[in-house]
Amino acid sequence: MSFLAEALIVRGRKSAESLRGKLAASFEKISYARVRVESRSKDDNFDRVDDLRSRNGVALVRSYCTMPDDRFQRWVDASSAAGAVEPFMIPLVQGLGRFDCHLINEDARSAALNQEQSSSLHESTRLTDRLTLSYFWVLAAYELVRTLDQRWRTGATTLPDESGNRVAALKRRMERLRIPSAKMETARRFPTDNAIAYPTISRDFGLAWHVAQDTYISRRELSDQLLDFLADLKKRQTHKKTLPNAPANR
Repeated sequence: MSFLAEALIVRGRKSAESLRGKLAASFEKISYARVRVESRSKDDNFDRVDDLRSRNGVALVRSYCTMPDDRFQRWVDASSAAGAVEPFMIPLVQGLGRFDCHLINEDARSAALNQEQSSSLHESTRLTDRLTLSYFWVLAAYELVRTLDQRWRTGATTLPDESGNRVAALKRRMERLRIPSAKMETARRFPTDNAIAYPTISRDFGLAWHVAQDTYISRRELSDQLLDFLADLKKRQTHKKTLPNAPANR
């Protein structure tokens, strides 16, 4: 296994055998232990925490390594919502969507491997690539969300109030992962979090980061929330166009 994969996933482990054993054990620990993950509730409250052993929690995380066939088309369709704010955001959103689909496929492919297959040099290299690409995906997606939030707050663009509040909540959620990942320091909003977000792998989560005691944030969760937000924003924009003399929101 590459140095990057070894250093990030299992800190301080020196032997490859120990690394593989610990990684295999972590699959079970993360999948079935009473850990907590942040997930969005029906009212879009991103601060809600669900127990993975709850019925809803297990159903939620076990769906992360599967992907509907039309997912990329959903990204393409939703990109026009961001394009209404800034046309150059259209190729950015579609690029995020393409890499999102690639990473979901890689999560699923990797989860289907046995221990011998996953221990090969080839798979170690693919794992390192997946970790790195997931890291870049989070940074790029955060900047997109931050820009949307900033333009709404400054009045540079018009969003329905509900959409503005939702993008602000999504920005805070991504910020919790972005700051310890990029700056290697604790986010101010979460002073008890880890200074570094350590990546880990689960057959249920795909790739996730350990941001605080018993709290993990997965890349798939963030991509689902961004895609859902953009799709909802497009619906609101389309609906507004059909209303005669609709009053402008902030």
